[in-house]
Parts: sequence; C-alpha cells; structure tokens
Amino acid sequence: MNEVIRVLLTCLAAIFAGVILGNGAVYFFNRIPGGWLCDYGQEPDEELLHPTVQRLRSTPWKYVFSGLFVVMAVWLAMRNPVYGVAALAAVWLLLEMAIADIKYRIVPDQLVLLLVICGCGFIPFHEGGPLSGLWGALAGFGVMLLIGILGKLIYRKDTLGGGDIKLFGALGLCCGLDGIIPVFILTTLLSAGHLVYLLLRRRVKPTDQQPMVPYIALAAGIYLVLLHEIRYNIMIPL
Repeated sequence: MNEVIRVLLTCLAAIFAGVILGNGAVYFFNRIPGGWLCDYGQEPDEELLHPTVQRLRSTPWKYVFSGLFVVMAVWLAMRNPVYGVAALAAVWLLLEMAIADIKYRIVPDQLVLLLVICGCGFIPFHEGGPLSGLWGALAGFGVMLLIGILGKLIYRKDTLGGGDIKLFGALGLCCGLDGIIPVFILTTLLSAGHLVYLLLRRRVKPTDQQPMVPYIALAAGIYLVLLHEIRYNIMIPL
C-alpha cells in the first residue's frame, strides 16, 4: 500500500510540474527582456518592447507544451526523479532557445548560461565520471566550431551561428562526452531529413539558411529523456 501511495504521489507531482513547465514556457518567452532577443549592438523593435504583445500565442502552445512536459515528467519520475529534475530543466531551456531561434534567429546568451548552470545537475549521472561533462563541453564546442569554420571556407558565408556553437558546448556539460556524440548524430540526421523534405516540397531553396537550434533541442531532448536514462537504469540499477 505504501508503494502505491508513493507512486501515486510521484505521478501527481510530476503532472503538476509538467503543467507548470508547459504554461511557464509560454509565459516566460512572452516576458523575456527584448534585449535578449536581439543581436549584439541592435535595439529591440516595438514587438519586443511592448509589454502586452504575445510573441508566442497561449493557445494552443500552452496546452501542447503542458502535455509534452507532463508525459516527460511522469516518465522520468518513474525511473529516476533526481535525474528527472535536471533533464526537465534542460529540455525547458532548450525549448525556449528553439522558439527564439525560429522566431528571431537568435540564441540568447543568458539562456545558454542557464543551461551551463543546469549542466551541474548532471554531474552524478555521467558514466565517465565528473570530468565527462567538461570533456563533453570541449568536444561539443570544438566540433561545432570546426564545422562552422569549414562551412565558411566552403560556402563563403556563415553556415553556423555563434549561438549554435556555444549551445553545443553547454549541451556537452549536460550530456557528457559519451552523450554529445549521439546528440550530434541525431541533430545531423534530423536537420538533413527535414531539409530534404522541404526541398522536395519546394518550400526552401538549397541556399536558404535554416534555424539549427530546433534540431539540436529535439536531438538533445530525445537523448536526455529517453536514451540516457534508459541506458543509465540498465547499467546502474536503482
């Protein structure tokens, strides 16, 4: 009976947290200081400065995000609640950055810094030990920086933004050295697959530059919520 009560209370807490995170994602994005969503040296426009303008509509997004976070929260709470707190916080920040990249083509440095802080919560869960996060950050930052340099040399223009590179470095802290590689592979597959789809539907041109953070966020979310936790529980039974 005690175990049933514990599971029930855990599920209720997870559902409550999911609803708060889902609604909070919309509320927070609509209240982000306008300066966060501008490039260096640029001034926010009227939309970003106006306190009543909804940058992201409440309907349907607060319901969509709430449903998504409720499912993730219950899944993680049933497996490892402590890890779940760190994973949900990271996914929430990634969602905010993905929305910012889609709407304004910007990755706020402030959110990247918060993700770096969030990465500290993953230290006990890195299979390679406490330094795995540091090596993961160096690997993520270095790989994306190299791709950005090669892209500029080949195409004579920026193919990756500085925010994407910094974001991958922050993700390395969360995923560790053994996790940033699957995230990079997933990001590549998701972005390439979607680009092919858009090209076939003639919705974009081959020279068009697409926002990268939504693919990074989805890939990282899949790893942090599903792949990492499944592997962690298999290898280190609770």
